[in-house]
Amino acid sequence: MSYIDIAPWRLLIVLALVLLCSLSVSRATKLGLERDLVVGVLRGGAQLLAVGYMLMTLFQTTHPAWVLLLLSAMLTAATWTSAHRIEHGPPLRVLLPSVLLAIALGSAIALLPVFLLVVQPDPWWNPRYVVPITGMIVANAMNVVAQVLERLFTSAHNERAEIEQWLALGATPAQAIARPVRDALRAALIPTINGLMTVGLVALPGMMTGQILSGTAPEHAIRYQLVIMYQLVIVAALSGGTAAVMARRALFTSSEQLRSL
Repeated sequence: MSYIDIAPWRLLIVLALVLLCSLSVSRATKLGLERDLVVGVLRGGAQLLAVGYMLMTLFQTTHPAWVLLLLSAMLTAATWTSAHRIEHGPPLRVLLPSVLLAIALGSAIALLPVFLLVVQPDPWWNPRYVVPITGMIVANAMNVVAQVLERLFTSAHNERAEIEQWLALGATPAQAIARPVRDALRAALIPTINGLMTVGLVALPGMMTGQILSGTAPEHAIRYQLVIMYQLVIVAALSGGTAAVMARRALFTSSEQLRSL
């Protein structure tokens, strides 16, 4: 089976359509997003092209150090991006280690059993499998952690009086912030749950679509997609839960007093 090749010049057609449609809507509705749209479209394209050429070189490498270096760069970028999305949190020197732990722990638990028992790439660092699968999991962890922390720190900022009332009544920090934690985790998990409920009914997932377009048999593409979907649930739950624990530690002192953020 073969796939339909998209020549570089054909990409310019899509690029022109994107800019025409998005810029027209932004200007007509006075959103003021013209510059962001242009920069986003061009930057996204440049980044993907650069990564594409990097992967072409990486797929030909014979040393795992380069793969580990790329995975470390992905984790670093995810940590930095997630931490910078949080407005009401503690300083970055406090926030970055917590974000890193939440993303890394959830991703590791979701990825290692799959690579060891399910996919089993040969060699174990085969970048054709390790890089794209890890990228999807780390990206999902990044979004979940950012959402949980931002929501929790915002709740603590806006509901400070209520939380301190709970503490004054003898509640522990975990009890005082239990409702915001539940709300944050629920909000972070809803997109993943919705994806499970509607997969195949509303849309075909990206990885499965890409494999089918490249000539992979649908039944094999479906199995890979199921593995990824279940990993996304695992990483969302574990990274989100870890982020909630780290947020609680950052919010309260050792004397169980609410910090001023």
